[in-house]
Amino acid sequence: MLNNYKQIYHLAHDRAEQLKIFLVSNIREKTDNFKDYGETSVISEYLSLTQQELIVESLRSSGFETICFIDEMDFIQNFVTHNNYKEDSKHKIVINTAQKGTAIGRKSLIPAFCDLYGLWHTNSNPYVVSLARNKFHCSCLLKSNGLPTTNDYLFIPHKGWLLGKRPQEGEKVIVKLNYETSSIGLTPDNIFIYDYSKDSFIKEMACTYSQPVIVENFIEGYEVEVPIIIGKEPEVVLPVGITVDNQRDLGKQILDYNIRKDLKFGFYNFAETNTKLSKKIESCAMDVITLLGITGFGRVDFRIDYNENIYVTDIATNPHITKGMSFYYAFSENGLNYTQMLETLIALSLIKYDVV
Repeated sequence: MLNNYKQIYHLAHDRAEQLKIFLVSNIREKTDNFKDYGETSVISEYLSLTQQELIVESLRSSGFETICFIDEMDFIQNFVTHNNYKEDSKHKIVINTAQKGTAIGRKSLIPAFCDLYGLWHTNSNPYVVSLARNKFHCSCLLKSNGLPTTNDYLFIPHKGWLLGKRPQEGEKVIVKLNYETSSIGLTPDNIFIYDYSKDSFIKEMACTYSQPVIVENFIEGYEVEVPIIIGKEPEVVLPVGITVDNQRDLGKQILDYNIRKDLKFGFYNFAETNTKLSKKIESCAMDVITLLGITGFGRVDFRIDYNENIYVTDIATNPHITKGMSFYYAFSENGLNYTQMLETLIALSLIKYDVV
């Protein structure tokens, strides 16, 4: 549970009239002209118009002047051509959730632009944002520093297995796109007992999505997401257990694309179920965040087997801040409301830029 940073939202709330917020998002009903995949669309990562409006209403209700943009170029062109933004005495902070299209590192565009123009933003720096989208590289970094990960293998389009390393025949594996989040490309068919005949499935997936495919040994058991906020130091908001069909023991179940897209999952306070294991997970998650240099909001995801071994399975530098996701659930369990969560995000930026 939050301790050091539970009241940090006051730093932003008390300065609301001095700040101008630029909210840069992709909106399902408005953003257009973007490259997409087939059955597992990137639209699952975009905000709905209702979600965008809730963010805006929450910020404005606290006194933040808030301007919305429906994609990256909408913001960049508007900012570059409007001199009044530069002359405005208010401090400008960019909250960015945008990642239009399918290009690798696409979520780094706005942080890079902000750094170029000296704009404050709530993201990690562009290098860290791109690094965290490369599952294989992150796994290698974690593994080399003694942090718990699965066994990983990388299949590269038109080249094959990286360094000739592949899973053992008979090993149960899960196949994921190396650069994607929100379970894009992930279906129940992506879990199987590996043998050489499965290379055709893996190759087709890599070529279809034009990116490497990471193959991990599959962990049956529980899934936990750990939202973390990072100011001067990281602090876990709450380890959040994931349920599917109200079952905490997911067994062979995963949060595949359809389950995530349709929000067919739930949450519970994992710390209340196993205090000792929860502390182990929290410590590991903070080590991951520190190692990778994530700032602001971050999230580390785990699978836990039936012997209570933990494995880092995903890392997010831009975790979803909508009401239906684990970040808000974690804040609500700490007695904080949605507006206070957004104020916390802004306050962390004020700390990052040494203005408090």
